[in-house]
Amino acid sequence: MRTTRRHTPTPNLAERYVHAATRRLGDDQRDDVALELRADIADRVDSLQVQDPTLSPEAAEHAALVELGDPDALAASYAGTPQHLIGPEHFPTYVRTLKAITVVAVPIAVTATAVIGSLTGDGPLEALGRAAWIGFSLVVQIAFWVTVTFAIVERSDQTSAADLGAEPWRPEQLPELPAGPRGALGETVTNVVWLGILAGLVVWQQVLPFVTDAGERLPVLDPSLWSFWLPLVLVALALEACFEVVKYRAGATWTTPFAVVNTVTAAILAAPVAWLAYEERLLNPAFIAHAQSQWAEFDPGVTHTIVLVAAVVIWAWDSLEGWRRTRLLD
Repeated sequence: MRTTRRHTPTPNLAERYVHAATRRLGDDQRDDVALELRADIADRVDSLQVQDPTLSPEAAEHAALVELGDPDALAASYAGTPQHLIGPEHFPTYVRTLKAITVVAVPIAVTATAVIGSLTGDGPLEALGRAAWIGFSLVVQIAFWVTVTFAIVERSDQTSAADLGAEPWRPEQLPELPAGPRGALGETVTNVVWLGILAGLVVWQQVLPFVTDAGERLPVLDPSLWSFWLPLVLVALALEACFEVVKYRAGATWTTPFAVVNTVTAAILAAPVAWLAYEERLLNPAFIAHAQSQWAEFDPGVTHTIVLVAAVVIWAWDSLEGWRRTRLLD
């Protein structure tokens, strides 16, 4: 009696199919579906080889995957039609990220607003009211941008070839397996949101400054810097945000060019801030005069020194971290 050897799917094509079909499922479902799919593929390969003994294992596997069809369509049959804004794959990370940013950013913003308000002549109730409004506004902005970012990730690359009226799906269209673990989504979103908050603060302190002197609103940063330096800072923040997304998409695959780009983009942001702080040109002279009239001990030189040191330290840490990850993968 002829015995058939049960086919074990090759790690490449079959695993690429399993990865494509399960990558958007929740943690509580992904492993079970992957096991079921691997067994189904093996059964189909064995069946096809019994029907046609001339078929090689590779050809039978290819045919079995063709029978299974588009993995995105198969994944939809497991997950059902999405009726959510943030799905099960990303929801736990979404909640953790939202909490992590909120519990850090909001207290800092509220405290800083209250302190600055009290130092610039606001009454206690006015300072507290302004700080409470800033805190509420920041919570809304953080919730909005974190949700938008996760929703975009949730819905990216979900359109199948059949939806677009393209040619029938083939196993050759399967995505490659990740070269390494993809970067942490929560970390990426956190970094992008922080960069967005910094950009928003740069614009907000100019458009709606909350420090007033005799009814005149006083920006904290020197308005003359908008001729070149502050737009450069905003462009640098945008570049940093784009690079965060690129790092997430690349996962753990850090290379020397990647580390170089990371160092350069960080320098493009840190250099203007450090130079302006070194030259003591960052703060608005009118804001300095008003602050000193309310608080004689206010020293703009100390503030500029703190900003200078912070810019250099952040740049050095970010750059060295990129090179460290590169060396670990060499």
